[in-house]
Amino acid sequence: MKTQEITLRIAAAALLAAVSSCAHGIRNVSDCGQSPVEQRVACAACTVQNDAGGLLGAYEYKPDNAPADRCVKTK
Repeated sequence: MKTQEITLRIAAAALLAAVSSCAHGIRNVSDCGQSPVEQRVACAACTVQNDAGGLLGAYEYKPDNAPADRCVKTK
């Protein structure tokens, strides 16, 4: 393999890993244990809205986002 081809493959793999890690969101209160300790209360407050049977919409907690944008309405 050429050096350019190897570099391109490594860059593509790194980009794919970065995109997939940013897409992660928490939708269930029971999964808030995956978020950092200091964010678990905010995660639970965000995702508990999903237990309202869809009346409030669907929310997802994204721990990697900026603090003001972590609780995202998905529907």
